[in-house]
Amino acid sequence: MEPSIEAKRLLLAETIARDPPAADLRLSLFVSAARSFRFDSCLQPFPPKFIVNGEKNIDELCRVIETIPPVAELTAGLEGLDESTVGLLYWVLCQQAHPLLRTVPKGKHDEVLAKCACHAKYLQPSHIFEVIHRADQGSERKFRENAVDFRTRYAYHGSRLFNFHSIMHYGLQQHLNKVSLFGEGIYLSAELSVSQMFSPNGAGWNRSILGTHLACMALCEYVENPSYVKCQEETPPPAADTLPTTTESSTTSDGPSIMTASLTGNNNIPERYILIKNNDLVQVRYLLLYGTTKDANTALNVLQSGAPDPVYIPQQPSYHLHRPPSRFVKWVAENKAFVLIGGYVGLLLIVGFVNSRNAHYVKEMFWQKLNDVYNSVLGYRPNGEQ
Repeated sequence: MEPSIEAKRLLLAETIARDPPAADLRLSLFVSAARSFRFDSCLQPFPPKFIVNGEKNIDELCRVIETIPPVAELTAGLEGLDESTVGLLYWVLCQQAHPLLRTVPKGKHDEVLAKCACHAKYLQPSHIFEVIHRADQGSERKFRENAVDFRTRYAYHGSRLFNFHSIMHYGLQQHLNKVSLFGEGIYLSAELSVSQMFSPNGAGWNRSILGTHLACMALCEYVENPSYVKCQEETPPPAADTLPTTTESSTTSDGPSIMTASLTGNNNIPERYILIKNNDLVQVRYLLLYGTTKDANTALNVLQSGAPDPVYIPQQPSYHLHRPPSRFVKWVAENKAFVLIGGYVGLLLIVGFVNSRNAHYVKEMFWQKLNDVYNSVLGYRPNGEQ
């Protein structure tokens, strides 16, 4: 039975108050997927209230998203939201609340990152969230069954921001992987800096206290079953007293060698890469977030102040309602490399045509027609005729 709108408001208030940053992240991932030109595949699950006659009404969904205030103002402003906005928030934050998200205090960030110690230097994430699966959940149950006879380890996975809404709910799926340098499967890395290359900054939610643009990575636990897991034996990192002296701007990691190995064209997987060919052997345990924003945000500064638990300061509304960019503009923004390559190819075609015989013939015809028009306007007749 569908709860009343007042019951939905009460449940929403309790959910947001329990962990505001986690609610903010869940909304940010949902909004990023909804505004992506790939929403049809990455916005999974899709809110059923916005499916009419089997068609996804993405325009109406984006309109309702624009009416959602920032999380810091959401609890106090629930009474002023209409039924469609409350219904969407209830679906995102309450009905789709599993797996759970829990904020990891800054004081415990190193403890989480130590689960997969890196040899290379990396940027510290601004926020870390623990992903908590129910013990009776199908994917978690299968993972535990596979882990009975083999040990588990941790590694990182990078992907675009708009993919993490579906990753949260369905896990990593090897058939959706776009990278297949060493065969089909789920690609992980024991180096955070490697995964960062596959997680560019993406547009999130423009009212998020975590940042308007986010990069997200997953810290995954995987079962080391040699029948389905492909990796190289690790080379231990060099001792600190044997490291060569380098300048601060020089590279002191094995990151470049990893990238070089991945582009050699052979089928040997590079060191510190892990290829997993069974979806049931991987579970996302943490989300690592890198948040940036163009505007100064007081709440964001409070979150990064070093306090073990986030403190939230209510703010006056500072947002403006506007239409989301068109799908074409979002597609161009997400595919700048393809646009540049296409423009370059187009330029080559134009230059080739200009230097061809056909172009010379067209140019001569153009000048001849222009000369005829000029003569007719001035009344000029050839051979001195009047």
